[in-house]
Amino acid sequence: MDSYETLQVSVKDHVATVLLNRPARLNAWTPIMGNELVAAFRALDADPEVRAIVLAGAGKSFCAGADMEFFASQIARGGGMQGSGTLTRSEEFPLLMRRLGKPTVAALHGYALGVGATMSLLCDVRIASRDAKIGFIFGRVGVMSELGSTFLLPRIVGLGRACELLLSGKTFTASQCRQFGLVNAVVRNQELLARALALAAEMAECAPLSLRLTRQALYQGLENSFENQLRVESLALDFLYRTEDHAEAVRAFKEKRPPAFRGR
Repeated sequence: MDSYETLQVSVKDHVATVLLNRPARLNAWTPIMGNELVAAFRALDADPEVRAIVLAGAGKSFCAGADMEFFASQIARGGGMQGSGTLTRSEEFPLLMRRLGKPTVAALHGYALGVGATMSLLCDVRIASRDAKIGFIFGRVGVMSELGSTFLLPRIVGLGRACELLLSGKTFTASQCRQFGLVNAVVRNQELLARALALAAEMAECAPLSLRLTRQALYQGLENSFENQLRVESLALDFLYRTEDHAEAVRAFKEKRPPAFRGR
């Protein structure tokens, strides 16, 4: 496994864990972290041993937003989008996550603010601990949300709620975010990572090609017409019927044993 300055990445039983690892700074985002997230998720997507990915944070928080040293350096250079790594954060990472072939689970605890909130939207499922505080606080620091959040958030929670979340700049509790539909579940603090890993493990038990095509179809469906989406499903299903994994699932059912999927 590659080594990173701001991340810890591990793989066990087909589930990868990407841990934001700047605990002394509450995992505040930096351009280096942005570049390393791209590298890590790209490598994991290409790894046939990995079938699901959990994104979590070390220490007391998931991610407390962008590091203020980054903001200060941007201002010193005259502002704008010219900093090293900025375009990676704003465009390359969300595009990579959108096209990812493996399901992802975000485990949120402590503060998930600013980019800590928007990066979680790029994951398929979000689980929060009871102590989590989630806030799209961009308006309170004079910027705006990124990572495709103005596209994704209305589709997750509805336009009215997205306006409340983004335009108020407020921080919300895990319980409130569960009511909004922003997080899928709220669990006790000490159970968070175990719950996220357990969900990812359930996903990893499924056939990898089925997961890849189903995930792709779900996100295509956000923009597609109903008629076009029917065609997407039909073509994908026809392909999956012909895979070795489907044949293995049928054999395993007849033999009353778990299937041994190989992603073929």
